[in-house]
Amino acid sequence: MIDIDEARGQAILEQTPTAHVACIADGEPYVTPMSFVMVDDVFYMRTGNGRRVSALRADPRVCVEVSRPTVGEGWESVVFWGEARFIDDIETRATVVAAFLHKYHGPTFRASITRVLPEELPMIAISPERLSGRASGGGFETNTWPGRL
Repeated sequence: MIDIDEARGQAILEQTPTAHVACIADGEPYVTPMSFVMVDDVFYMRTGNGRRVSALRADPRVCVEVSRPTVGEGWESVVFWGEARFIDDIETRATVVAAFLHKYHGPTFRASITRVLPEELPMIAISPERLSGRASGGGFETNTWPGRL
């Protein structure tokens, strides 16, 4: 394994489309994939009401993992912990929805589109704490076999 520094970890968070969000639901671990955006170093997700939202209202502690493949058969991954908080502020919600539209649909979408999106969907923010990252390597990939250093 190769450790990833914080700057590289932030880049992975900015560029990767899917995160796995773990919480505690009814006393057991519960992990789901989520679309997300990073705005001012804060992780945001929007979701429908259901088990995840109920769990986060009962216990806001989360662990988030983001990973992606690298050249060849490698991978890189970032993990962080934090506490989920629900966002009701209209300006923040509009900024985050605009970031979602830009990330997943391209820069041609404008923030004004946020007015037609449902405001009743929960929006959750998580400020990353204890961020760490790793990448594959260190002895098992082709580029690290003896004679290829």
